[in-house]
Amino acid sequence: MKLAKTLALGLALGAALSTPARSAVREEHVTGGALDLVWNPGLGLSNRLQPLTLGPADAGYNNPSGDHTVGLARSSMAPDSGGVILTCTEPGGLSDYSWEGWIFTGDGNSRRGLVVRADPTNEFNSCYQFVIQSGLFQLNFRKLVNQAPTTLGTWFANTLPGGVPAVNTWHRMKVLAMGNGFQCWWDDYELTGGVPIVDTAAPSLPTGYVGVYNFRFDQGLIAFLVDDLLLNPAGATAAREMSWGRLKTLYSK
Repeated sequence: MKLAKTLALGLALGAALSTPARSAVREEHVTGGALDLVWNPGLGLSNRLQPLTLGPADAGYNNPSGDHTVGLARSSMAPDSGGVILTCTEPGGLSDYSWEGWIFTGDGNSRRGLVVRADPTNEFNSCYQFVIQSGLFQLNFRKLVNQAPTTLGTWFANTLPGGVPAVNTWHRMKVLAMGNGFQCWWDDYELTGGVPIVDTAAPSLPTGYVGVYNFRFDQGLIAFLVDDLLLNPAGATAAREMSWGRLKTLYSK
């Protein structure tokens, strides 16, 4: 019996280590200092995501992937709305999906975060946004229809397991969009507690592009750094890391 368990343990670990990790439908890692995806400008402006290679003296240099290449979403001054950028990429034909990635808080001096279901027919003026507000004390999930916002969910950062985020730190954000329901995560902590935010108000936004957003009403040229952005079909989960310890637990009985 002991020999059989040992053989099963070895086979299971071998299979786990040989199985390739799930690839996302869309991935932006700024590989080798160049963008992996095609990014489109929004809101009638020309600015879009740009590649940036950081030096040791730059804030954000120690990005989570350790390659020091990131995406830069720098705001431009719009005639009627302050410093803003909303830049998006095509979602591979998906309507229901998860969109996640690392965001850098910088000085905490702008509203910044992720965009889902952005309407490409009106320059992304209609979309959903999961953002951390300027000051880093509040997170919001918002719906914009022709730039008119409605806040659908609000969370205060002092209730997060890690507390209020510090300036110049990297954090992971994620939105799951399924039908008219939405769930939000911050650093793998689900803010929505397993209960989706349901948007029943017309007009509906059942499909659309994914992207990033950066806004401050009175200042432009604010840098917002992002990295390792991933788009997956709704319900897809990344393979969990397999270790000898976890496998031993599975085969211990």
